[in-house]
This record gives sequence, C-alpha cells and structure tokens, in this order.
Amino acid sequence: MSTLHLDMISGIAGDMMLGALVQLGFSLDRLRQALDAMGLAEVGVRVEPAAPSGISALRFSVDAPGEESAERSWADIRRLLSSADLPSGARERAEAMFARLAEAEARVHGTTPERIHFHEVGAADSIADIVGCALALDVLGPEIISASTPVVGRGTVQSRHGVLPLPAPATLELLRGVRFRQLEVEGELTTPTGATILATQVQRFTDAPELRVQKIGYGAGTRALSDRPNLLRLLWGADGDASEEELLLEANIDDMNPQAFEHLMDRLYAEGALEVWLQPVIMKKSRPGVVLSLLCPAARAAALETAIFTESTTIGLRRRAVERTRLARRQFVVRTPFGEVRVKAAEHLGHTVRLTPEFEDCRRLATEKGVALLEVIEAARAAARSFSKGAT
Repeated sequence: MSTLHLDMISGIAGDMMLGALVQLGFSLDRLRQALDAMGLAEVGVRVEPAAPSGISALRFSVDAPGEESAERSWADIRRLLSSADLPSGARERAEAMFARLAEAEARVHGTTPERIHFHEVGAADSIADIVGCALALDVLGPEIISASTPVVGRGTVQSRHGVLPLPAPATLELLRGVRFRQLEVEGELTTPTGATILATQVQRFTDAPELRVQKIGYGAGTRALSDRPNLLRLLWGADGDASEEELLLEANIDDMNPQAFEHLMDRLYAEGALEVWLQPVIMKKSRPGVVLSLLCPAARAAALETAIFTESTTIGLRRRAVERTRLARRQFVVRTPFGEVRVKAAEHLGHTVRLTPEFEDCRRLATEKGVALLEVIEAARAAARSFSKGAT
C-alpha cells in the first residue's frame, strides 16, 4: 500500500508542502493549467533549488501581482474551484480544505462559514498552495497519508486582523483534537494552510512510520531557523499486503431526515473516514432505521465522533478495533485514442491482479469525444494491460 508520510521537523506550510511534492515528481504545469482555467493566468508559480543545512530541497513561490490585499469569500472560492480544470478527486480535496478552513475561521470570529472573507488565504498565492497540494496528492495517489506530531512556535504573528498569538487562532482550531508540540522557537512554524492540510488529508499521526522508503522530497521554508533546517520532509513508501488496525464506528438512527444522510457522509469523508456505509434495519417497535457504519484510523476517531454527534440525531455510538488486509496499489496514467486516463493497479505478492481505469476520466472523455463510455473503458483497460506488461 502506497504511503506518504509528512515528517514535520520544522512545521508545515502550503509552500513547503508543494515544494516537497514537486521533488517527489509532481509537475507544476498541471497547476498552471488549473490556475489559468480559474481566471488566474497572471499568477506565476515556480520552484527554485534551496539547501537548508546543506540538504537539497525545492522552494515553491508564487508571483501574484495585485493580489497583496485580495480577499475572497467562501462563495468566491467555490466559484473559482468549479471553473478549475481539476480531476474530481483534486476538486474534492481542495473544497474540503477550504471548507475546513472556513469553519475554523468562523469559530474564531463568531460567525458562519458563508460570512467569512478569507484574507491571507484568499490571496492567489494561498489559493495556488491549496489547489496545488490537492492536485499533487490526487495525481500521486497515496493510499495512506500519515504525519509526525505537528510542531508550533511561540510568540506572535502579524496578520490583517492585527497581532495574533502563536499558534494562530485558526491554526489552533484546525488542530483541535490533534496532539501537537510547542517548540522553543520564535515565529510561526505551522501555518493555517499547513494545519488545513493536516486536518483534511492526514489519516494517522505517528512519529514512527513503518514503511519501505522509495522516494524522499524536501520542501524549504522561507525563514532561516537557528536550531534546525526549515524543511518539510515527505517520505514515499510502499508495503506489500498491509494489515492495519483501525476502528469501526457505528450508530443506530431512526429519527433523522433521510435527505441529511448525504451531507453526513460527505462530512465524514472530509473528516478522514476511510469507508462509510448505511444499512437499513428494523428497530424496536418495528420502526425502520439505519445503521451508520464507518472505518477510520484511530487518530481520526475523535473528530469523526464529533461530526456524527453534530450532523446526525444519534445520542450514542459503538466503537471497536478491527483489522483489514488491503492489497498494495499504485496509480499511473495511460494514453488512449480518446485521451489520458488514470488507472489504479492492485498487486499481490509482486504481481498485478487487477487494473481499474478511473471512471470519472472515462466518463469525461466519452462525453467530450461523443463515444460510448464502455468503448473508452475498454481502450483504457487495453492500454493499462500493455503498460503493466511493459513495466514488469
């Protein structure tokens, strides 16, 4: 199973994350295309070599003229994302990150997400950070994203709202329920954008990841730190068949509007659930009901329980540890007569046992080219079989 581990020796920020993802193999051309479709063609993105403490890294930066004082509402951000040239998975990641950030800002300011106006995070450089990270994670396709214990700095930071204590209030809201460590370092180490990535994309927190490292990416920050290199290190690894201990959360619900279940499931996936499903049951007094079940890493259980109690009518739930075995998986892109299609390959004992073209890619190409969906799927499968044979 492919795993991406975030080793946060000096915290995390959006630009550090993206620099490290580019070093792992993500192409910034994909981000440039997305920004152009969003009407942000004047925004330039680039990476340049950096070497904190002599370690070869990439520093990501954005040139966004006229964006210094930009602010956008959550509705503005949604409109930009809807116009972006993004795969559905990348769009969902980006929307989840901005939604979580809007919720955190709303709690801090005592208002609602719809009334929030993003200041620093609404500027084009932060939009590029979040959209770029969402796109890179979707393209690279890790099955599991883990992270070390987040670290935060001390002191204050200047913002549009004035001087704020560190960690910044929005950062603290985003890290609610996550164990973090405050270092004797003056200045911001984990930014709101970085905390948003942790809150929405990370399934488990561990300082001792178990994986065979295959690739390493380093993203450099802009500030020089006196006692450590200002780096975010990404470790990419894969195991064979993986047996993982997870939690199964369940709740019986018989008094909830069925229309609300779709929103509940979306919220649970955004909170880090691995799988969510509903089962119809007959409860006491022959009332029809639903059993809500989900699988999650233990590190996300607290946040998911909060979401269940907030978004549903249940007043109790069950939890138990479970183990599941998953085949190792990888993702690659194949060319067909209709266009490019992402394919997921499942492997067992070093052999490919299943090739699955990405349905949304096939559906989009079928619509664009005016051909049958099954024709595109079969072309993608044929190309995937040829690719897989050539790779072995």
